[in-house]
Amino acid sequence: MAGERRGWGSLAAAVIALALLAVPLTVAGPAGAADPLDDAKARVAAAQEAADDATARYDEAQTRHAEITGEIEELEAAIESARARAGVLEVAVERRAVSAYKNRGGDSPLAGLGDDEPITAVRREKLLAEASAADNAAVDELAQLNDDLEERRDDLEERRREAEDALAAMEAEARSIQSELTAAQQAQAQVEEQIRQLEAARQEAERQQAAREEAERQARDRAGSSRSQPSATPAGVGGIVCPIRGAVSFIDSWGHPRPQGPHMGVDLMSPRGTPNVAVVGGVATMRSAGGRPGLGVSLRGDDGNLYYYFHLDSYEGGSRHVSQGEVIGYVGNTGDASGGPTHTHFEVHPGGGGAVNPYPYVSAVC
Repeated sequence: MAGERRGWGSLAAAVIALALLAVPLTVAGPAGAADPLDDAKARVAAAQEAADDATARYDEAQTRHAEITGEIEELEAAIESARARAGVLEVAVERRAVSAYKNRGGDSPLAGLGDDEPITAVRREKLLAEASAADNAAVDELAQLNDDLEERRDDLEERRREAEDALAAMEAEARSIQSELTAAQQAQAQVEEQIRQLEAARQEAERQQAAREEAERQARDRAGSSRSQPSATPAGVGGIVCPIRGAVSFIDSWGHPRPQGPHMGVDLMSPRGTPNVAVVGGVATMRSAGGRPGLGVSLRGDDGNLYYYFHLDSYEGGSRHVSQGEVIGYVGNTGDASGGPTHTHFEVHPGGGGAVNPYPYVSAVC
């Protein structure tokens, strides 16, 4: 789906690395039987795809709900303004009508007229017969205002029903996201177990190979033909790591409308309690609970950039200098995310300045 990005990048890299090893590793089983690792990886991919689809649908419903909420506020303001104007006109027309009828007895033709009661054609004609030309214009405007009020009330009710439908859709997709990510988490555990088995076999094979090479070296030394072996130095890894250590689903929602304004981050959907880690080394400051962000962490990176994590369920430790990849908190839905799907709102502020779209950053590492 356009604009989506799946997680498990580090897991896939580990699988590929194992597959590229020169040591032949296999899982024993009947000829032609399905590879357990391939089966587990397929379940991870299927659950991740379902979670990504649900995340996209949730964002669409969230955007629609925000738009409808704005329309409702505009309609309510227009209705309030029209009712205020209608009240002024009713007082003026009532005064003229009472003056016209004061010597005839009986009630005013506007007696009992309320804000929600439209002027009927018969009553309007009665007013027109008694009022001056200036009064006729006021009566016409009052009648039109009442008609408009009826239409706007109907529109308002329709928008409220649409808002309820959008909210229900958000809640359904939130449940779907959590279910699919939990399934992905379980499938990942199976993949990791398979990888651990392969890694153990690889290490054993390397140990045996190293023992053979050492025996050969000693034999060459004894024969006076020893030669040094080059040592391997692991390459350094730069940049950031994924903020979530576990199942994650997200889309590029930068700038999408929200009740508090345009979305200025990326929502990393993940099951409650999934670890959040420092994307780079730096000073992590645990922010107090309350307000829209809920529990949050600001990470002033050693790379000069500022990173924010919001809506956490809890912290890991206190404010301190952390290393890249160190756990700093856990996924939740505190603050204005309460009641919605658990996720971490993540922001990137290059050089500590204004926020930029974090999607390209996380899509490259998650």
